[in-house]
Parts: sequence; C-alpha cells; structure tokens
Amino acid sequence: MRVPRLTAGFGILAMVFTLAVSGCRSAATPVAFYTLSPIQEAANDAPKASALRELVITVGPAWLPDFMNRPQIVTRTGENRLQLSEFHRWAGDLNKDFLNTLAENLSIRLASPRINVFPWEEQVTPDYRVALDVHQFEGRMGEAVVLNVTWSVRGQDQGAEPLVIRRSIIRQAVSGSDYDTLVAAHSQAVGELSGEIATAIMGLAKQ
Repeated sequence: MRVPRLTAGFGILAMVFTLAVSGCRSAATPVAFYTLSPIQEAANDAPKASALRELVITVGPAWLPDFMNRPQIVTRTGENRLQLSEFHRWAGDLNKDFLNTLAENLSIRLASPRINVFPWEEQVTPDYRVALDVHQFEGRMGEAVVLNVTWSVRGQDQGAEPLVIRRSIIRQAVSGSDYDTLVAAHSQAVGELSGEIATAIMGLAKQ
C-alpha cells in the first residue's frame, strides 16, 4: 500500500515543478535588440560635395575597447562604473554597425556612392582612407552619450603620414530615460562625427 502513495507523491511534485517552470518562462523578460541608424538625406550638403562623386573612400578599421564591443548595451552609472543590460542588446556586432552607419552617413554627406567599409575588396584603390580609434562610446540615461574618438584620413599612399589626424569628443543629449532614446543619441553622435570627417575630406579634395 505504500508504493502507490510514493508514486502519487512523486506525481504531485512533478506537476508542481512543471507549473513552476512554466510560470518562470511566461514571466521571463523579453530581450530587445537595437541598431544604429543613419542621418536623413542632407540636401544642403549635396551641392557642396558633387565634385566628390568620383572619389573612392574607405572607412575602417575602427578599434573599440573590449568592454564596449559586446552584445549588451553599456551605460555609465558612475565615474568608474558601467552597467551591461542583458535585456537590451545590439542586434549585431557594434564595431560593424558603427562602421556601416558611418559609411552610409558619409555617402549621404558627400553625395557619393563609392564608400567602402573595411575590409574592402583587394581591387579597390581608395583616394582617401578613414581609420578610427574609439576611446568612449556610451551614455547615461537621461543625460548624454559621449563619443570620444581619434580619427585620421590618409591618401592613396597607405605608408605615408596621415593627411589629417584629429580627436573628436561629441556629447549628444539623451532626451529620455529609456533605451530607445539612448540608442537614438548614439546614432546622432555618429552622425555628428560623420559631418566632421566629411568636412575634412571636402577640404582635402579642394587642395
């Protein structure tokens, strides 16, 4: 008579465990994925850049710190403290997304379809090469995103000294306290950086 009681007891425990696991799954927080977005068509920049349509420009490589180039979106919560969100992530590799967005922005600002992203095909011979060393690219909720980057522009001779080398520190306000506005500020910061690089390339092309 004891065996049936043990069997019934195990059956009840199994049912309770199954219900508990199902409850955990139904209550699990969904993961949201984000990408950077390019600037809008810059109609005012197109006439200035029309002479650059035939130039071949390459973008990359870009170096991002390991703590930054990860799936989780990183926010700063203190001078020496960062927070990684398991439920708000980049949809792809941040380094690639950064380069692709920057290249698309430059294509818009320079009115040029001949922008190539690193690594480019061997037969491509660029007129200008843009390389970037990103020191900081994170923000604080409800405050600002900071993009701190050293970038250079080289000519056709890759072994020569850079024609331009600059440090850009861009602060872009975050309009809200959610990840949508945080990522939007990231995109706007990349947009502002692309404006500085485009201005430098237009200046070089006039020389």
